[in-house]
Amino acid sequence: MPAEISLVILNYNGAQWLDRCLESVCRQTAVSRLEVIITDNGSKDDSRAICERYAPRLPALRFINNGKNLWYCEANNIGAADARSPLVFILNNDLWLEPDCVASLLQAAAENPDTQLFSARVLNYDDDTFQGFGALGLDWFGVCAGTPDHTVPRELFSGFGCAFVVRKDYFFKVGGYPPELLIYGDELDLGWRVWASGGHILSTPSAKVHHRGAAVANPAGGSKQVELRTNEMKRFLSVRNGVLLILKNAQHVLLLMLIPHLGMLLCEALFFLATTGNWKFVRNSYGKGIWDAFRMLPHVRQWRRKIRSFRCRNDFWMLRFLHLMPARLGELKLILQLGVPKVDQK
Repeated sequence: MPAEISLVILNYNGAQWLDRCLESVCRQTAVSRLEVIITDNGSKDDSRAICERYAPRLPALRFINNGKNLWYCEANNIGAADARSPLVFILNNDLWLEPDCVASLLQAAAENPDTQLFSARVLNYDDDTFQGFGALGLDWFGVCAGTPDHTVPRELFSGFGCAFVVRKDYFFKVGGYPPELLIYGDELDLGWRVWASGGHILSTPSAKVHHRGAAVANPAGGSKQVELRTNEMKRFLSVRNGVLLILKNAQHVLLLMLIPHLGMLLCEALFFLATTGNWKFVRNSYGKGIWDAFRMLPHVRQWRRKIRSFRCRNDFWMLRFLHLMPARLGELKLILQLGVPKVDQK
């Protein structure tokens, strides 16, 4: 019987996480209805050997060796393109699924044929404390507003990037992931395009996933995040992609978000300069990130043309996702809890 859902697991030197991730897949109540695709960015650790150990229990498991680090966007495009089922479950490797997770998502997809993307309920790795669902919308700075915990499905602006299901045909209809983004902000970019094209996104509270999060950028603490840590590349990509999100997807009136967004980035840069004294970090992450976004105007024009070809909803319709409460307040609470982010020299 052909698979009904394809689990696409992105991996890059993630041997420490794969065992629990794949074991949780084996324990799914809907294990006979799924296939597993590991899209691997040229790992040098024991990732492939671990996957091979699970092959007898997951006969529909395939390992795609991309040969090098293609980052998040392109590697997931490759995995999704290889999927043999109509539903693609995009997963990070630093998570594990509760037994009914896949069955709940399959049921949600069957009951909501007009919905294109379903976001799982993401909990912390070691316990049942809530981590997120995805974005409820954007604040007027163009920053994603988090979704509070809930038990009844509700509309979201975007799914949680570590664990969501998308209909394969629709994923590629709206362009998949732009490889140029590499990583960060990609789920918001996808969510905006889904809504603009006339689609729908729903949370699926009964589908539970336990996620470590920031496992590469914040490795200390093992399965629990105990500090905030960043580096030039992470901040550069986050800054650049945040600007690109607005430039590419906003049709007209929402382009005004770019003004407060750039002001917010200036304040963030001054904050890092004051707390770290590291001018090189601020220049290479914030200065170059903003510059690179505007340098990519040919990329922006290409995607604006693509989005215009399938746009069904204009900016005035999209205003329903605009939130007045600044979303950065959540990050401020995290800083108060874990301290000022440490900057790695990378």
